[in-house]
Amino acid sequence: MASDPTPPAERAYPYWAGWHAVGCSVLFFGLIGAVGVALFPTGYAKFQAGQLPTGIALMTMGVFGVPTLAMSAWSLIAGVRDTFRPPLLRATATALVLPAEARGQPPQDEYGEPIGTEPPQPREVPFAAIRAVARAGPHRNETLTVVHDLSAEPLQLKQHMMRDADFDDLEKLLRERVPAARG
Repeated sequence: MASDPTPPAERAYPYWAGWHAVGCSVLFFGLIGAVGVALFPTGYAKFQAGQLPTGIALMTMGVFGVPTLAMSAWSLIAGVRDTFRPPLLRATATALVLPAEARGQPPQDEYGEPIGTEPPQPREVPFAAIRAVARAGPHRNETLTVVHDLSAEPLQLKQHMMRDADFDDLEKLLRERVPAARG
């Protein structure tokens, strides 16, 4: 009597944008906020000096620029949170469980407006539904394309969202567990 093989253990791979994206958003929103902070007192001085249109315009730009400092702080907090507790792409014995970051953006109409709120990829992609796995792209910016039956669009997993070793391990795992993907 042969015993049933034990199912492979669940694996989890951190899947997040990393500090390069966080740094860009902190810098972008911080610069806009800093300009707003600088424009408000300058506009107030112009307003006091009797240059009303210029003063009002500068103060208005300052008032609308300052709240982006809060967005900069929020981006920094989100980056720190994701550093210590990143979203995880999980590979169970029977399926890939996708974090929100890997599920894609909702489809858009011809004007760029979202058609719905549901992303194109399901939360869970069973290995039985996967038809093909392909890796393509320039080194260190590769994409793992997973074609499956649950969505019209293939799943696109980006290497820059994962550690290199995790990306390689995920590809190897998919090729082992999905017979059609071995080629």
